[in-house]
Amino acid sequence: MPLRSSNSGLGRGITAALILLTAGTGAWWAIYDSHSDSDTTSFPETLCNHRISGDRAEPLLPNKGTKPQEDTYNFNAWTSLGHCIIKSGGETISVTYEDALGEKRAQRKEIPVSLGDAYGYMSPRGSIELYLSCKSIPRSVSNTILIGTNASVVQDKLEAGSKLDESTSGLSSLAAFTAQAVRDLTQNWFRCPGADKLPDGPVTIHWDKPAVR
Repeated sequence: MPLRSSNSGLGRGITAALILLTAGTGAWWAIYDSHSDSDTTSFPETLCNHRISGDRAEPLLPNKGTKPQEDTYNFNAWTSLGHCIIKSGGETISVTYEDALGEKRAQRKEIPVSLGDAYGYMSPRGSIELYLSCKSIPRSVSNTILIGTNASVVQDKLEAGSKLDESTSGLSSLAAFTAQAVRDLTQNWFRCPGADKLPDGPVTIHWDKPAVR
């Protein structure tokens, strides 16, 4: 699923860099040293403009040093497309939502996934997408929302040649995070009818039912 990049925070980042440069190298070293990799910071309770619980994301991101940074696009108000990218220690998680414009047909080698009535597919690169009926979202064309996730700890290993199967490192954590993101977004933000019936636990990956081979 394509992601749109956001320039939010760019101006703040440039301003902070200029302040840091004018403060002198001694101050820079003191700031850098205070956030060394040996320090441990508490992981945020919520992510993506406080839309998603942070506990299921923690296994997918290193939690030493500075706190995770996030770049969000349309995670303050519903539109037809939004994304959130969370970065920490060189690793990344992304969450996207969009108004699904039609039922997607499985592409080659995608594997079916589900979470209660939500259904979808996992790509060969380990990205997970789930469709859920949501008649409450404003100006919806389809009354269906599509929520997708991916994590670099999974994707990088697959791109390096690892086989996608039940033993893929990080995949179980991504399945748990995806389920939490779907529950948080559909129950607490979009308030989709029936979303309160989504089960606890991770997304189910139907290894025995490959979509297309």
